[in-house]
Amino acid sequence: MKKIKMRTWAASGMAMLLALDLTGGSKAGAIAANTSATSGMLDSSGLEKLIDQFMQERVGTEEGAPGAVVAVVQDGRMVLKKGYGFADREKKLPADPDHTLFRIGSVTKTFTAAAIMRLVDEGKIDLHADVQKYMGGIRFTNPFKTPVTVHHLLTHTSGFQVTTETLDDMPEDLETFIPLKKYIEQKKPAIVREPGTSYMYDNYAFNLLGYIIENVSGMPYQQYMEQNMLKPLGMKASEMVISNQMLSHLATGYDDSNKPITPYGFSPTEAPDGGMLTTAEDAAHFMIAQLNGGTYGGDRLWKDATVKQMQRYHSSIHPDSPDSGYGYENMLGTGKINGLEITGKGGDVPGYSSFILLIPEKKIGVFMAFNKLLSSPYVARDWNQVFMDAYFPASNGSAGPKTYLHTPQQQLKRFEGIYSDLRARMLITKVSATGNGELTVEDDIEGVHKLKQIDPVLFEDEKGGMLAFKEEMDGTISYLKYGNPVSYAVKPRGTFADVRSDSEYAPFIAQMHAMGFIKGTDGRYDPAKPLTRADLAAIIVRMMGSNLSSAPSRFEDVKGTWAEREVETAAAAGWMKGMTDRKFEPNRELTREEAASILIPLFQSAAFEAMSKFQPDKIKLADVANPASVDSVKLLIAAGLTGPDANIQPDGTVQFRAVQSIKREEVAVWVVRFVQRIVLGKQ
Repeated sequence: MKKIKMRTWAASGMAMLLALDLTGGSKAGAIAANTSATSGMLDSSGLEKLIDQFMQERVGTEEGAPGAVVAVVQDGRMVLKKGYGFADREKKLPADPDHTLFRIGSVTKTFTAAAIMRLVDEGKIDLHADVQKYMGGIRFTNPFKTPVTVHHLLTHTSGFQVTTETLDDMPEDLETFIPLKKYIEQKKPAIVREPGTSYMYDNYAFNLLGYIIENVSGMPYQQYMEQNMLKPLGMKASEMVISNQMLSHLATGYDDSNKPITPYGFSPTEAPDGGMLTTAEDAAHFMIAQLNGGTYGGDRLWKDATVKQMQRYHSSIHPDSPDSGYGYENMLGTGKINGLEITGKGGDVPGYSSFILLIPEKKIGVFMAFNKLLSSPYVARDWNQVFMDAYFPASNGSAGPKTYLHTPQQQLKRFEGIYSDLRARMLITKVSATGNGELTVEDDIEGVHKLKQIDPVLFEDEKGGMLAFKEEMDGTISYLKYGNPVSYAVKPRGTFADVRSDSEYAPFIAQMHAMGFIKGTDGRYDPAKPLTRADLAAIIVRMMGSNLSSAPSRFEDVKGTWAEREVETAAAAGWMKGMTDRKFEPNRELTREEAASILIPLFQSAAFEAMSKFQPDKIKLADVANPASVDSVKLLIAAGLTGPDANIQPDGTVQFRAVQSIKREEVAVWVVRFVQRIVLGKQ
């Protein structure tokens, strides 16, 4: 399995997965279990040895973090808490589980969900009511009959279009204040899938939950959390918002090169989706309350049934592949390991990773935090394997040999296709039926694997990884979940009837379609038709993941056309310019050199470091009409983004056909190869 590290890649609103850690799978097998299975009670000495050994590979090494903290609780008691390495390596400040603050990123969502559930207990929120009941007049345009509910927000099943974060959402000035209401209004996403039908991890949904807390409670989110969560839980060191005053207690965050990261804030400033800071000691208080029926220190924060409701999975693509509870999610690939139900939550922001894992039946909770982005789902999986092998190993021979189905290959063809990740549309999974009861899957996260059929819509790869499909009432397949634990991938409906399967452009067009960058008309794409300026504006806006602008159109000749919103969005972002101040000329055909001059600066702004490695000066062109286009055309070729549309002559020069119109099939090659080679690092 490839380990992915979630990165916020800021490029005019485009958020993608950048870094692929190809170091391989879990290192958990390198750690021997120091303890034997017991009655389930944890012993602090054996547990400490186990954690010490686990941390040896993850703290103080080149790939690991400079520092970390851990807390383990069981039955209302602190079993172990400990710091490892440095909170600040340069100052030699040790990581202290009692006093060192760590940014916990999306683990904040667990606390936000817990606050929502307090209000549910008080009868102030109905989980299944339309969220607009609690939004103080802010309205969504919903094309579906099903309303978005609080339940949908909690389970990441709202159907919202993904909201991307940029560097502008991480101000270095900690005095900058962006109100939660302003953020909710300005970032309001479209509802693009029927609520409740698909799972896609959603930061906006949890910021909206924070805004609902404000409206229902009548106090700012930060104030509510401090008075109704942190104070009754005795979390005296924790903070909901970073400030200059707390920097002396904050662990310094480090980047991949182990260089310190400048402290930064969030937008919104009070960020219910990821802004919290806490210590290992304080995190232990929360886990104790969550595992003790909702009480801490004699005070009840939630009803016992409410806590169980939070920790139960409410969304699942398949019973053996659950998605999420209320503030928790399936980080481990399966909801049960060695017969025990386990839930948790991970958080990753620049410079920090953390996670909580709970085993409710054993009343065990584990919190770990690191001052470097290590990809929390994978660290949690590694730790859980070590821990379960030591304390709750599988009973030998109890399960018996696995049995697989041998459904005829022809019947498995309904699963075939190119699926695009809902959250990061550039991540593609290609599925082929290659045998009876067998699929071959090529995935941008997992690589290429053969999978065997376990039940009608569930398959298992060679390493035990699960791939689950969602089947609709008519038997068609709409989604899959594999590799990415926080999102389904969608199978686009239909294909373009006018794209020949034997065309060398067909795979590129199919991938563009799957990623949602092109839509076609009436089942046709017109691949050989010249690309217009409006066509390119639409492709760019979809590729960048930008919400469509609602501002009045600045161009007279696009008003009322199909691409009016796309053109205005592209122009407002600076991705394309008009031919004059008032004219865009949307139907004007683009030459190949014009298209290169528009796309290459965009690619450079999105991936400057990767694009700067190429040597365009070595490219010899046989033809370019406009001298201003030469550099863009050369870089396009040097980066390997062209395909059969550019020919190398016997003398080594490239025939680019610069002044010819670029065809719709040709732009598909440029865009897809940029995604594959530059963004994902694939060749």
